[in-house]
Amino acid sequence: MKKIQLLAIITSLIISAWGTTVHAQSPKQLIGEIQQLLVDHYIFLDKAEAMNKRLDQGLESGEFDGIEREEDLAVALTKALQEITNDKHLVVYPPREVRVEEDPEGAFLRSLSRYRNPMIKSVQLLDNNVGYFDMRFFGGGETAKKKIDQVMEQLESADALIVDMRYNGGGSISTVQYVCSYFFEGDHILNSMYARVNHQLNIENHTREVRVIPVNGKKRPDIPVFVLISSRTFSGAEDFSYTMQSFEKATVIGEASRGGAHPVDFFPLSHNFRIKIPFAMSIHPVTKSNWEGTGVVPNVKVASAEAFETALPLAQEAAKQYKRSFIQPILDLLGSWEEQPKAISELLTPLENGVKGGKLIESDINRMGYAYLRANQTKTASAILEANTRIFPESPNAFDSFAEALAIDGQRDRALKSYEAAVKLAKAQEHYNLASYQQNLEAFKEKLK
Repeated sequence: MKKIQLLAIITSLIISAWGTTVHAQSPKQLIGEIQQLLVDHYIFLDKAEAMNKRLDQGLESGEFDGIEREEDLAVALTKALQEITNDKHLVVYPPREVRVEEDPEGAFLRSLSRYRNPMIKSVQLLDNNVGYFDMRFFGGGETAKKKIDQVMEQLESADALIVDMRYNGGGSISTVQYVCSYFFEGDHILNSMYARVNHQLNIENHTREVRVIPVNGKKRPDIPVFVLISSRTFSGAEDFSYTMQSFEKATVIGEASRGGAHPVDFFPLSHNFRIKIPFAMSIHPVTKSNWEGTGVVPNVKVASAEAFETALPLAQEAAKQYKRSFIQPILDLLGSWEEQPKAISELLTPLENGVKGGKLIESDINRMGYAYLRANQTKTASAILEANTRIFPESPNAFDSFAEALAIDGQRDRALKSYEAAVKLAKAQEHYNLASYQQNLEAFKEKLK
């Protein structure tokens, strides 16, 4: 007989014998372990005691006797516990199925993370410069953070964001913290986690503050955000939605979420059962409460299937307003510049802020300058393009463009210096466009003769 066949038979016999042993006896030992863990770890001691009383009543009445399948026993115990608390995070799990793998190579290949359901299901830049991403769970570790960085970089040019949490069941608290931190500056407290007992530190009444942390990409603290939720949205996804809503960082659209606000830990039980127990509670710094039991209540209540269609026009309008919010002050400043030129510092500040905030890049400022140059507003164009050389002092193109505006405005000496600066920078950088800059310089020198 082949070894793998023999192993399968032995494993089957062990599972069968184990199952018979468990079901032949009362689940008293299992329940006793659960009761002790609840007293030691559950966030609310009074509810732990009430649940234990409920389990005692179930034992006395024989409620859990005669249940043949482990899965059914786990369901019955979970139901009894949740009758008291309605805590959807409090769950008893049956033993995991023991399998003999006949194709270990195939099983390994199928299990690779790249072939599993992705954390980020979809990323799109929609019409009117609205960014959208569909996040299905909050993975843990640096890999998850890198994926978030990639999404935020891909949507860096967006003027509004739609974050789809309708199918997100939660995950890593640290990754929730990281995603939230993209939308906050400073050292804000995002949330607090209160634990009745911290067994790691061996202290009672411990509170952990979850604060804004640095991120690897550009933060977007002022971008309009619309979060989509549903009755399936749970745990960490609710944490993100609730935090963004409570700080007025986002408009939440859809159905009330599932309502699980308690951080959890897993504990082993006899016969390979497990239990998930909430050991802490979230306390939001704004509301002094959380979403436990009630769920996150949307700002705009619609069926979850209609949430995206409802959010899109709102996001598109918000994107237009967002774009105008940082462009309009610059346009207002430039409106009278041709007749009443001002100090270059007045223009430099809003342009620098636009660059630092990820709203403008060098080519945007360059195009702005040429728009005024084509309108024959040479003083205005020169001011814009000079500001570009100060913001991007290592750019040959910025100096070349500034030189062209100066030449048209009749400022020949300054134009020559700017053309020369462009060539000098391009030579030092071995710039691909060096020949063009040199040609522009020589052509200008010819005009000076």
